[in-house]
Amino acid sequence: MKIHFLSRSLHDDGHVSRNNSAGHLQAFASVGEVSELPIPSRVVDKLTGFGAKIRALRKMPEMGRTLNARIEAETSSPGPHILLHTVLSPWDLRASKGLDPVWDRFDHRIANVIDNFDLDARVSESLNRYDFVTCFCDDLRMEIERRFEVPTLHWPAHTDVLGHASVETRRPIDLLEVGRRDRARYERIESFCRSSTDRPFILDFTTRPNPNFSAPAAIEFERLMNTYARAKVAFCETPATNVRFKGRAPLTGRWVHAWTAGCTVIGTRPRGSGVEALTDWPESTLELPENTEDQIPFILDVLADEDGLRRRRHRNAAEALRRHDTRHRLAALLDRLNLPRPDRLKSMLDSIESKAESIAVDIKPEHVS
Repeated sequence: MKIHFLSRSLHDDGHVSRNNSAGHLQAFASVGEVSELPIPSRVVDKLTGFGAKIRALRKMPEMGRTLNARIEAETSSPGPHILLHTVLSPWDLRASKGLDPVWDRFDHRIANVIDNFDLDARVSESLNRYDFVTCFCDDLRMEIERRFEVPTLHWPAHTDVLGHASVETRRPIDLLEVGRRDRARYERIESFCRSSTDRPFILDFTTRPNPNFSAPAAIEFERLMNTYARAKVAFCETPATNVRFKGRAPLTGRWVHAWTAGCTVIGTRPRGSGVEALTDWPESTLELPENTEDQIPFILDVLADEDGLRRRRHRNAAEALRRHDTRHRLAALLDRLNLPRPDRLKSMLDSIESKAESIAVDIKPEHVS
């Protein structure tokens, strides 16, 4: 089995999704042969200035010729050859048309939808080319399956949990804020923490690459996960209120990253389809009180409860291993495609369970149900 991982480049200063994709690629590479097929970000990101879209489209044939030559050579070996295309927007789908000359060289063509977008006519034409669609959001997945003639699979947020699970006790960051947030809530809590050095230390971590100090996505991902592993508490908010998600409320990568690193999660749990089954262990998310006057006292109580922080550190990391490692998602996909699980994948799944057991041994019985 060989996975051909088609995505926006993980080696330039492109879209923030590089962080997530780097974790996925690491996990795939641990269980089988992987070929990374990068699409330069300038091809799918809209350029600025007059005629930007036309200029971007003109770059696609050049990109296609380069990738096609590689694909032709790399699919000459025995298969199965699986194309796994990371899709953020209709632009990614359109870019894949540059692979038309080698499209039939893949035994299975998978569109892996990892962001929300409109299901317009362009999407309909492009998605029907794939044999299968995996989707991070179950509500969006059901809509895709209802409107287009393509089978689907719910692939909730996931990462290389085995490679980054942490229950380390040294955590100098009290509160961690990553990316999208409730702005009013953040400003209120940040102002409280900033007003005195004897108050909790809150860190605002940006997931967007710095164009002045760009680094490969793998390094950006390591920075992200190392920061989570140094934090006691991470804030996570349902994406439903963000205009980009159009009212949908899937589980996003921030929860998975925080659980993997052993953080206590405080925030608002998503209520989308399928989320309950992904988060149904005790204290997976501590819901922030709706009354704003109660929020800071609640947070201070959580930080003062060392036993609770330790308990959730172990439980969250163990549950992330058992539920949200990328290798579980790959196993589910192979099962749906009626393909055997490679021996390396089976071995890694055994390692995941073994590590989860070793982490969970410290959880008291009353917190296991």
